[in-house]
Amino acid sequence: MKRLLHTALLLWLALSTGCKDRDELNVMDDQGLGLYWHHEADGERGRHLLMSFINEKPSTDKFDYKFDFEVQGRVIDVRLVEKIPRGKCPVFPSPSGDQCHSWGNIYIPESALSDGTYQFRLQTGKAIVTSELVVGRNQYEMKVPVNPYFTNNIPFVYAIPKNIVFGSISYFGLTDGLLANALIDDLTNAGLEPANVPVHPYQYLREDQLTHLSKSFSEPDSYRINLVFSWDGDFEKVAEICKKHFELSKKRLGIGLWHSNFMEQINGEQYGTFSVYLR
Repeated sequence: MKRLLHTALLLWLALSTGCKDRDELNVMDDQGLGLYWHHEADGERGRHLLMSFINEKPSTDKFDYKFDFEVQGRVIDVRLVEKIPRGKCPVFPSPSGDQCHSWGNIYIPESALSDGTYQFRLQTGKAIVTSELVVGRNQYEMKVPVNPYFTNNIPFVYAIPKNIVFGSISYFGLTDGLLANALIDDLTNAGLEPANVPVHPYQYLREDQLTHLSKSFSEPDSYRINLVFSWDGDFEKVAEICKKHFELSKKRLGIGLWHSNFMEQINGEQYGTFSVYLR
């Protein structure tokens, strides 16, 4: 009899603890969640979707939300597994006062998704919302049904195509424009080719920067040339060419270039230092 009572007590404790945990994680039902998302790349994670789930109703307590996700077939399951308390919100002289928003992120690798439609199931505690994520060529669409728990105001997200080297060269005066053209010629001779990138709102590349060799001018004599190349070779070779011309110009050229695969970076600061960030 005692053994039976002991077993029943353990079962009751497990069930009550599970219910309590589920209630604590039920943020969609209590506060609602909104989605902020975009496509990005870095040396650690490569190309991926960043999804931030942010509570719609602010509160006076700050939490970090920890989500787990799993891609199985054509289903993406995203589940809130932990709320980590971070204390009271800081107080700012603003309409929000002592209230703030809590959020949590997931990072879905581009390589984990193929073209087609996925069920996107988001669960926090007892609340579950099933949406659709449509994956296309460098394009993603999130279709969220009308519901009281989960919203999305960014229906489409676009990825810069792979193997794109983009950025700009800046200089002062028309004479230094010859130095910029010499760098462009050297890059072209090395095998970099002008690229046509579709016009979309990208995370890193503005619409006015999409046209290769387009120029801008600002008073009194500052010029900028936008570069959009296609390149599937070693980005370090591009960096070597840029460094050579940066030094030949006696640092009069400003050079900023990125590679879309891992957002490797070349940064030549006018009259400053030259640095390279490789994966």
